Amino acid sequence: MAKRDERSIRAGRARVRVLGVVVVLVFGMIAARLFSLQVIHHDEYVQFARDNRLSRERVPAPRGFIRDRNGRVLVDDVLHFEVSMTWRTRDDVASVVGQLARWLPVDTARVMSRFDAWRQRRGGEPFPVIPDAGKFTISFVRENADRFPSLRVISRARRRYRYGPLAVHVLGYVGEVTDADLSRSNGRRYHSGDMVGKTGLELFYEDRLRGVDGQRALEVTASGRVLGEVPEYGEPPEPGATLYLTLDVTLQQALERALARPGLPAAGVVLDVDDGAVLAAASLPAFDPNVFSAGISQEALDALLDDPAKPLFNRVSQARYPPASTFKVIGSEVILDHRIVNPAEVLVYCTGTHRFGNRVYRCWREGGHGAMDLMAAFVQSCDVYYYKAAESIDVDMLADAARAFGFGRRTGIDLPGEAAGLVPDRRWYDERFGRGRWTQGQMLNNIIGQGEYLATLLQIARMTAAVANGGWLVTPHLLDHVEGEPSEAWPRRRVPVLSRRALRFLRRAMRAVVDDEDGTAHRSRIEGLAFAGKTGTAQNPHGGHHALFTAWAPADEPRIALAIIVENGGHGGEVAAPVAREFLLAAFGDSEETPSQAGAQR
Repeated sequence: MAKRDERSIRAGRARVRVLGVVVVLVFGMIAARLFSLQVIHHDEYVQFARDNRLSRERVPAPRGFIRDRNGRVLVDDVLHFEVSMTWRTRDDVASVVGQLARWLPVDTARVMSRFDAWRQRRGGEPFPVIPDAGKFTISFVRENADRFPSLRVISRARRRYRYGPLAVHVLGYVGEVTDADLSRSNGRRYHSGDMVGKTGLELFYEDRLRGVDGQRALEVTASGRVLGEVPEYGEPPEPGATLYLTLDVTLQQALERALARPGLPAAGVVLDVDDGAVLAAASLPAFDPNVFSAGISQEALDALLDDPAKPLFNRVSQARYPPASTFKVIGSEVILDHRIVNPAEVLVYCTGTHRFGNRVYRCWREGGHGAMDLMAAFVQSCDVYYYKAAESIDVDMLADAARAFGFGRRTGIDLPGEAAGLVPDRRWYDERFGRGRWTQGQMLNNIIGQGEYLATLLQIARMTAAVANGGWLVTPHLLDHVEGEPSEAWPRRRVPVLSRRALRFLRRAMRAVVDDEDGTAHRSRIEGLAFAGKTGTAQNPHGGHHALFTAWAPADEPRIALAIIVENGGHGGEVAAPVAREFLLAAFGDSEETPSQAGAQR
């Protein structure tokens, strides 16, 4: 009996020891877990707790500014306020809008219609009940936060074009991101509702203008009510870079005033002859890009798209025109370099017509010009002289010269959608008409810039710059530098595009176009400012002739080259040259100093 009691006591003690071990292990595990929670993973769980009471909201980065060469702000961002609402169902929105309408001028039907369209595109994102909120509305919403806990006043940056339509085809505009933008975003993280560059420099330099988004931390209750912002847990956005352009606002305004004078669709571009910097570039008619950043209506957009004058079209870099008689610069170079004729001898006696084969080709002056050598033919723009010379010029000879001047390919300007133009050669004609099915007659039209040749205004201005600067082909560009970075280095072809013989002739001839009494731009000369140029009149099968003029100034110490076109304007000497004259008067005044920051014939 005693032995049995002793065994029971020993078994009980063993069980107690086991139980003690279990208790120790359990408490040890609890202690370890508490140590893990409170010491090892303390920061992690504090963050979890913080996240449970914080709501994070993306803060879009402001876009970079765009300034002219003198630092004047062309494009910036301006704050505007909207009243947005977090919502779960359509009834939530309808209820809040109905209550707001009792105190504020809110059109409930219109707001709900806008909400239905919004919901299809943006799902459950906060809905801007009042996109542009005034001071009274902002005060009302903030003072009645208890009554309207789902409403918030949000400040957003809106793109502002300070000069309205000025240089709009260069600067471009921004618009809301689309599915197409998202698909070609190249890894950039866009969100629905973001504003992105759509045209012009806004599109071309999107990567530099767009900054890095930040985050705003908001303290919220379990019911989702916002208590306020917690700045220490937010991340400020990084603004986009500021671009400094080669444009000069003063010259841009002068160019647009001059182009507006004829009251017709027109365009002009002004280049620095040495480095190709675009000092001014304009295409008319224009439009105000601010309507896009504010959110353009479909009706307003349709009006722009349906306008026959095509205000959205950039005539400087996207339009292709027959270069007309401005192309005689290249034709003359071919005549001289290939010694087609003796330039000092009279080649033709112009009566106003020229017969080649069974076709009669006409000069622009019906009565003709009389006896013509190369200089007289260039100065008076005699077509008959060039018709006769073209009989001895090979099609590839002219095409090679045109390509050397940059025709038939993009200039490389920093704008999207630049056109390349067209330079037809033997292969092109064979493919289009068939081998042996075209004749030398094509050359008679080509040499006077008609026929199949097509060029952009930029290409014509660059051709003139090459004559002015001694034969170098420059690259037109609009960006001078990015703030905080060195100026961009823009390449210039180091192979001369003009022989000395052709260069000497063209510099004298283009000056005589303005200075000589018989010159086609003589009526546009300026007392005290010598400049050189070439007129042109491009035939237009869809309306009146396009008036063209290209020039450089001052004549002896070239600083700028320009090209002007007035669509359906008539003769270049009558319409386009006076436009250039008005611009040059504004740019230079009565002196021949570099533009600072500050005739009735063909």
